[in-house]
Amino acid sequence: MKTLKLTENELVTIKTALFSHMQLICKDIEQAKRECKNTSFQEQILKEVQQAFKALEFVE
Repeated sequence: MKTLKLTENELVTIKTALFSHMQLICKDIEQAKRECKNTSFQEQILKEVQQAFKALEFVE
């Protein structure tokens, strides 16, 4: 595993991108549920993106 050094601006940019991605996935899930479609793939991706977002809390 490598350690990365990020500036505050880079960290904010990454967190913003992940948050936006989570919002889009949530909208996709809502749409799929309205159409009675399987959402397991989107839910798995959402979980992984949420984990990545949480991991950024430990970035210095």
